[in-house]
Amino acid sequence: MRITWLLRDELAVGTAPSSAEDLNWLEGLGVCSVVSLSAVEEAPPPGGMAERFHCVRLPLPDHRHGCPPSIEQLGEVLVQLTMLCPQGPVFLHCFAAVERAPLVAMAWLIHSRNMGWGDALDYVQQTHPGTSPLPDQLAVLRSVEFLSSAFIRQIPVVG
Repeated sequence: MRITWLLRDELAVGTAPSSAEDLNWLEGLGVCSVVSLSAVEEAPPPGGMAERFHCVRLPLPDHRHGCPPSIEQLGEVLVQLTMLCPQGPVFLHCFAAVERAPLVAMAWLIHSRNMGWGDALDYVQQTHPGTSPLPDQLAVLRSVEFLSSAFIRQIPVVG
């Protein structure tokens, strides 16, 4: 398992946990919540995960689906992060931590830290090497920055 802290003691991204050792590692890092962006068939959770962490599964499409996540899907994950982050560190994962988890992390930086999409992309690519969102995924990310949708604007900002 691979983990990168993007915001120390707030948000980490990485690959899907697959063993008790991975859960021990997350627990040792102080992670309180795990948000999975993979379908359960793609990344089955290891036994005991739900007993050790607050778990949320919000599957998003990746390159295999032929379409990017919608702005509503990203908004739903941002709502969950807004509720979870005050409770302690959150681990955000997809299968490989290349597209979906980094993309959501960028959306979180835009939303919670008022970063521009380009700055969020640069920061995540530098902090989490291997980040490689597709052009259509980046188009959705750009819309997060400029979105006038009441749905996204109504998400409360944490701290």
